[in-house]
Amino acid sequence: MEEVALFNKFGKSVYRLCGDIVYDYQGKPRGFLVGKTVYDMRGQHRGFYMGNMMRDRMGKILGFNENARSNGLELPFPEIPPVPYNNLPTPEEKPDGMVERECPAQPPVWSIMQLQNLLV
Repeated sequence: MEEVALFNKFGKSVYRLCGDIVYDYQGKPRGFLVGKTVYDMRGQHRGFYMGNMMRDRMGKILGFNENARSNGLELPFPEIPPVPYNNLPTPEEKPDGMVERECPAQPPVWSIMQLQNLLV
């Protein structure tokens, strides 16, 4: 399973994407991907992960992985991510009602929301 670090708009890694599960660096599962749609552990829609970028529900950019490229938006140089703890198990059953949603089209602009607050 491929793991990628997710960096905020300052280049600090705050989450890790392992397959379709988002973890923090303490190993706690924080969210799920359903296609490109991001849900928290309670099953609430929180945003999108498209083009190696994490977006809020309005389509504005919250963060990115090291392979992201953007037209017109300068991405900071990513810091070296911390060493993660072992991942805790995810729930046996995912919450009901999680479906893939359509991301609103937005020019590449930073969201006022912070990536580290997306899946708390």
